[in-house]
Amino acid sequence: MSRRLLTKTGACVVIALMGSALHGCAARVDRKAKAALMQAVGDTTMTVFPAFVRRGRDDSYDHGAAARVAAFLQDEGLATVTVSGDLVPLTGPWHRNQARMLRESAVAFADYVSEHPVDTAYALLPEYLGGRRAFGGVHCYIVDADNRVAYVFLQNSHWRIFQDVNPKTVDDCTEILIRVLRKDLAPH
Repeated sequence: MSRRLLTKTGACVVIALMGSALHGCAARVDRKAKAALMQAVGDTTMTVFPAFVRRGRDDSYDHGAAARVAAFLQDEGLATVTVSGDLVPLTGPWHRNQARMLRESAVAFADYVSEHPVDTAYALLPEYLGGRRAFGGVHCYIVDADNRVAYVFLQNSHWRIFQDVNPKTVDDCTEILIRVLRKDLAPH
């Protein structure tokens, strides 16, 4: 196989893998849990945790993001929501590979919910990847009460919603999260 064909084939594999990471991280999302979530939307309960804002050495949490996401879910009739003040520790290292970070954080969140059960059917955690002047990614994780990953998404500069918002602040990242949830969870 020629080097050029091999490179092109490799690029196609990377693009295909990124596509699966966008709305499912196929190997990590439990298909039955995802189907149950989609069926339950509009008639379920959800705990929303403060957004983890990952900036390398200056990681933080944003309670306002949790309140805004919760208000969106409640106002749209997607779930009856509880806002948690608990801070979910995502301690995995920063990687150049966002899909890897997505997988690791999804597992860490499921482990957290296993060790700290919620009183709702689902738990949601936003994760924002920040840089010096702008944000490079928005991730979201929904885990069910059985600690199964039911939903994830990854948004970065490759995706239209991210490009349209061009996030510079935590509020911008929350806007991206809400737009994706509206598209993915709202009844069609």
